[in-house]
Amino acid sequence: MKYLFLDVDGTLIDYKTKLPASAKKAVEQAQKNGHKIIICTGCSRCEIEARDMDLNFDGVIYGNGCYVEYNNEVIFHQSLTLEQCTHFVNWCNERDLDFRLECNDGMFLSEGYEEKSRLTRYKYTYGLEA
Repeated sequence: MKYLFLDVDGTLIDYKTKLPASAKKAVEQAQKNGHKIIICTGCSRCEIEARDMDLNFDGVIYGNGCYVEYNNEVIFHQSLTLEQCTHFVNWCNERDLDFRLECNDGMFLSEGYEEKSRLTRYKYTYGLEA
């Protein structure tokens, strides 16, 4: 048995959030061969759950390691404090920077984020240079 750690965006799924049939087949075959599949992503839990990948994973590592589940059990969860979040929001606001806060329960956008980040998000989705 081996543990296979798979990235999500641009690896397991394409930048349009589509799971190629070949990737699905490879993951399912690895599991049939007795291997454990763990996705490892910088995305938050809510962001990944919003994607319909139609796969079962043995474990997940979200938010660059801030939240970890294995066999449907939370084995690690490190969140920012209210003070840290407040500091970050204030720092960005003082510099007129737009931001997105991600957590297991959702994403929270600064005012104007969607409009100001539209071009960057478009480029990311279609694999274009920023």
